[in-house]
Amino acid sequence: MLSRRRLCRLATPLLTLGLASAPAFATTLPFTTDAIGDYLLVGMGPVNDVGDAVGVGQASNTSNFELGANKAPVPSTDDFLDSGGGPSLEGNVPDLPSDIEPVAQGITGDGNVAITHEQGVFNLQDVGVYADLGIQCAAGSASACDDGTQNSFFNDPNQFPNTFDTGTQTGLNVNPGDADQTTRIDDPNLAGITANVDFSILLAELADANSDIAALAATSVLDTSAAGGVIKPDTFDDISVSGPVVLTTVGTDTLVITANAAGLHVIDIETGGNDFKLETANLVIDGPAGAVFIFRLPDDGSGTTNQNMLVANANILAGDGGVGLNSILFTSNRPESGTHFSFSNTVLNGVAFWSLANEGGEINVSNGQGCTQLVSDKITLNDVRFTRCAFVPEPRSPSLVALALGAVLLASSGWGLRRRAA
Repeated sequence: MLSRRRLCRLATPLLTLGLASAPAFATTLPFTTDAIGDYLLVGMGPVNDVGDAVGVGQASNTSNFELGANKAPVPSTDDFLDSGGGPSLEGNVPDLPSDIEPVAQGITGDGNVAITHEQGVFNLQDVGVYADLGIQCAAGSASACDDGTQNSFFNDPNQFPNTFDTGTQTGLNVNPGDADQTTRIDDPNLAGITANVDFSILLAELADANSDIAALAATSVLDTSAAGGVIKPDTFDDISVSGPVVLTTVGTDTLVITANAAGLHVIDIETGGNDFKLETANLVIDGPAGAVFIFRLPDDGSGTTNQNMLVANANILAGDGGVGLNSILFTSNRPESGTHFSFSNTVLNGVAFWSLANEGGEINVSNGQGCTQLVSDKITLNDVRFTRCAFVPEPRSPSLVALALGAVLLASSGWGLRRRAA
């Protein structure tokens, strides 16, 4: 099936049939994201090709709940299922503010996973995966890619691990024995796994992104130095920003970063040598349609003062001013192993996180929910419900019109369209 970006390309000729006068936004990125945009998770380990870097073990390791679906209230409660709904976020994260893009609920079918190294492996424990491409591996066989998956299912028609009614915000448990056993990802079924995938285009895009992002001139600086690198309610007054973005606060626990105009906003985060931390607060990122955000963690080029991003009991959310769900990215190019992004109790919506140095970096999420994209050598997830909000900035107009018309044409030719957040 076709991604929306590729579908828009096929529909481009339609723009000459009455849409030529519609406004369009200029290209804002020096690198492409067509292949990157297909995946919720991209695990690039365990073997790294830089210097003497050691392997990182499982490139992707997920325990509990679901990828490509969010069959739970937002924030998730622990009582919407008889056995506990997990991740138990209500009361552990701030209340979500009103002026944000809504967090999708239900099955979105966008939980694709890429394991890009020929020796890379994944492990799923009690996970429902809902996706069109499924789990793709560079390894020569599906069994070589799977490192001990148990009680996990691919596009289970019975909706493992639970059903969900968006009207009543309730659901029912679907135990492993109640799932359709033909959809087991476990060996020997290996449902949803495709082996021997050529990731050369995807890896080339990521390599270009790594070098191009580092070379971009900063348009703004988010300075948290006076707060010791920490954004939380009692440090809001110590946070400042330069350039064409502004800071505002909403209530007592929400800090909003807003771009004044469309275009690419490259925001360097200054921490005074500390890790960048977000605690017990909402961080909302907003701007008009066509605004694109790339936040860069501190980097002096030597690898000695690069800092990590640590999020605890806090949420990072796209605002509803038009920026959409595919235009916000936090990046690290820290050239060493370790956990570059860490999340504990969080709702993420419309924000992607990439660790691109290819030297053993890890993204770790414990108790997370929402719509995101994670790219790193190693990705470790526990108790998550995630759908895909890939970093694929694109024009809002006229591409959506072209998409609609193109879909009609393609539907008449027997093609299908994969759903993607926009």
